[in-house]
Amino acid sequence: MGKLVVLKLGPGSFQQGFSVVLQLGWEGERPALELPGELPPAPDLPGLYQQWQAAYRQMRVPSRLEAQAQVTNVSWVSDCRESADMLCDRINHWLAQPSFQPIYSKLLEQLSPTETIRVVLQTQDPILQRLPWHQWDFFQRYPQAELALSAPVYEQVKAPETLSKTVRILAIFGDATGVDLETDRRLLQTLPGVELHLLTTPDRATLNHYLWEQQGWDILFFAGHSSSAGATGRMRLNAQDSLSLSELKYALTKAVKRGLAIAIFNSCDGLGLAQELADLHIPQILVMREPVPDRVAHEFLKGFLESFSRYTPLYLSVREARERLQGLENEFPCATWLPILCQNLAQQPPSWQSLQGRSLQATPKHQPWVGGALGVAIAATTLGLRLLGGLQSLELATYDRFLRWWPFFESPDSRIVVIKNTEDDIKQQGLDKTSAFSMTDDTLLAVLKKLEPLQPKVIGFDIYHDREIDSDLPELRERLETTPHFVALCKHPSDSAEMGGVAAIPDVDFSNRLGFSDFIDDTDSTARRFLVAIHRPPDSLCHTNHSFAAIIAGQYLNLIEANDSLTDVFWQNDQDQFQLAQVKFPQLNPRSGGYKLNDFGGYQLLLHYRHLPQVEDIAETYTVSELLRGDFEGEKIRDRIILIGTTALSFGGGDIEERDFWKTPYTTSERLEDMTPGVFIQAHIVSQLISAVEDGRPSITTWNEWIESGWIILWAAIGGGLGWYLTDTRFWLTLLSAEVGLLLISWSLLAVPALWVPYVPAVVTFTATAIAVSRYRYK
Repeated sequence: MGKLVVLKLGPGSFQQGFSVVLQLGWEGERPALELPGELPPAPDLPGLYQQWQAAYRQMRVPSRLEAQAQVTNVSWVSDCRESADMLCDRINHWLAQPSFQPIYSKLLEQLSPTETIRVVLQTQDPILQRLPWHQWDFFQRYPQAELALSAPVYEQVKAPETLSKTVRILAIFGDATGVDLETDRRLLQTLPGVELHLLTTPDRATLNHYLWEQQGWDILFFAGHSSSAGATGRMRLNAQDSLSLSELKYALTKAVKRGLAIAIFNSCDGLGLAQELADLHIPQILVMREPVPDRVAHEFLKGFLESFSRYTPLYLSVREARERLQGLENEFPCATWLPILCQNLAQQPPSWQSLQGRSLQATPKHQPWVGGALGVAIAATTLGLRLLGGLQSLELATYDRFLRWWPFFESPDSRIVVIKNTEDDIKQQGLDKTSAFSMTDDTLLAVLKKLEPLQPKVIGFDIYHDREIDSDLPELRERLETTPHFVALCKHPSDSAEMGGVAAIPDVDFSNRLGFSDFIDDTDSTARRFLVAIHRPPDSLCHTNHSFAAIIAGQYLNLIEANDSLTDVFWQNDQDQFQLAQVKFPQLNPRSGGYKLNDFGGYQLLLHYRHLPQVEDIAETYTVSELLRGDFEGEKIRDRIILIGTTALSFGGGDIEERDFWKTPYTTSERLEDMTPGVFIQAHIVSQLISAVEDGRPSITTWNEWIESGWIILWAAIGGGLGWYLTDTRFWLTLLSAEVGLLLISWSLLAVPALWVPYVPAVVTFTATAIAVSRYRYK
């Protein structure tokens, strides 16, 4: 559905100015707005037009105005072009005056360059009717717009329903003296789906008889010589007879009542004919406003018929055919100025389909329920695609980007210290990348001795040690047994093919001091979630149900709150919900957030990283060598949680997947060097758990599936409303603004209350529904 713009130029004159009223709305509907304005005095415009008209007619090009042609003088062509340029410049200057700007600004606000736009100029002033309005800058900005003239007085004539499946054309070929009408005849005869009746140089009685035909005509076509004198036009039927349309008044009136939709006069100076036809309320009249060269008439008719019969809208067919004449303007200046459409405003422009009876309504009434059905279909499709995991990768990538957009940096966690076992440390211990382990027992013993006087709250040993303790170091076994807050590491088998997993240090009773280290990476190998508890597989060598980080957090909180046992602060409550102290941690399930997984074992949480310049900035960090040399400030380690882990890139075998390095939402590279050692991710998990209890820092949560589905459907409804009620520039600006608003809402909810809402499916349904409904409603 296109737009209709009506410019009513009321009483006035070029000496005093003209009042203007803008009406704008959708085709087939009442105007959505009306705005008054003014065009200022322009007393020189009639003179500039008459100067151009004189120059144009002085060229004396062979035309359908008269039978004899004369030679064109080159200087006359130059004069015509110069006067045309002057006239166009003056028209655009006139239309750019402040008194007219409210109307022009409103047009720019309400219209889109992609819309089909009918611009109808209503005026009785003969000079205003003849001005080349298509040279207005407006039409360069809106390539789907075309101008038509309309009389201030018009009346709708109800035509009978089209029964014929062909377009009925009555073609009148008048006096052909000095002009080629055979080309016009051949162009009409090649049209598809037409019933063509040809009248060659008929007399008045014959023409009158055909116009009265009972079946009626869709198109009346005339080619030959014609002329205008004021508001009266005459056409020459043959070498002897010419007549005005008033002499065919009754016959034409009856033809209109029987369905005549378009009158085409491919002849000269037809505005007088158009005015007479308008008095008979013919819906559409296509004429030439000045004498038309024969070749120009042929090219325009050819272009118009080709476009219109290919189902291009009438107005756009006229514009396309008119603009194709530009290729002739080197020989025939101002050829594009000649064709003009005259419109009965009470009638809808016909289409080629409607003339064939295939589409009786060019702009059907659009039903709101269809727009609603489009929204429901798009929302259902998006929800189904999401349920099947089709949006998971995109949702996770967006989630990562939201985390990276965190508005501020957080402080490192001062309760945690990380001791790194680096490449140099491993070499100093006499180990290399081929070794089965990354820390010797004597080094571990030395570390424990160094830490003992600093009274750490918890020591978490994030290194696998499933071998027997060196028999020469009984002191190490004793310290591991008697250090109450030393937490050891083991690993459950990751799949059925992996036998047993990795055991803890043999022959040491760790009781509540053992946790599994089972990170969960997504299909893109990014650590976004972690396990806090799992049902131990029967064949597992790892004898614990709780994770390494959860045990460390529980040990720490147990000491801080001076409870007698770990279970006072760490358990799964009656609702099978993981809880530390009084803080419950909502479980991540297979359908939470952007996840749509089939295999989702254990009790999982989303990993809420502290937002830092680097992921490894989570805590104070020392190497093993620095610790053993005493290169540290004791107060920075005293009473802290100590995590010990290997950060050497070379350690872990030849398979990169066996190394304890992980991608995080902050990782933007696939290089191993840019990934994060596991001990630092453990530090983030420990920090998340204890911060939730001590600082009230929220864990990242999601809505349940029903609320998420409602959120997505809500945005589909918003998009449907936007597409139904807004148009063009306002539509696209509002669409973009709403998308940005949705982005900010989704990001803000994740940044502040740590709520992960479904942004991707919401923006998909919103945008797709808005565009689909808009296309249905207005195209």
